[in-house]
Amino acid sequence: MSTTRHPQVAKRYAEALFSTLKQSDLDAATINEEFKQVLEILGDPKVQETFHHPKTSKERKGQLIQLMNLSPIAENFLLLLVEKSRETLLPSIAYHFEQLVLDAAQTTIANVVSVVPLADHTLGELSQRLGELTGKTVRLETKIDPSIVGGIIIKVDGKVIDGSVNKTLKQFQRALRN
Repeated sequence: MSTTRHPQVAKRYAEALFSTLKQSDLDAATINEEFKQVLEILGDPKVQETFHHPKTSKERKGQLIQLMNLSPIAENFLLLLVEKSRETLLPSIAYHFEQLVLDAAQTTIANVVSVVPLADHTLGELSQRLGELTGKTVRLETKIDPSIVGGIIIKVDGKVIDGSVNKTLKQFQRALRN
């Protein structure tokens, strides 16, 4: 499910949960990890088919949530989503919640795409430089994509740094056409 479906509603739910955690002794990072666990479970095709089926009752969905062994706050939150028929917003809520957790920790995620796996020292330098640019601690998420031919593409804080050979070749092609 996309994070763009009803983003304002999802964001409000995420903010409400985040503010609730400030009043409890449960760590927001723990809830964030539980969301990842829940999304992984609900991502299983058989579970997803049953959980999101229109004929699956709220009670049955609640039973499934209770089987997940979550913290009381996470469980109650998910039960509330089911009660309000908002469970389809969970991926979007989880995304917005993770952004709140990252912002509170002055951390950001940079998505790095390369043709081959990057060496650890290269990743360390990249993380440090991006940290200097953003003013935040940077966690790198790497992906291998041979279609970029060479170089790297970095997406961080809504910005894209495209240093791929593929982009350079396309720019060269456009220049030749003009």
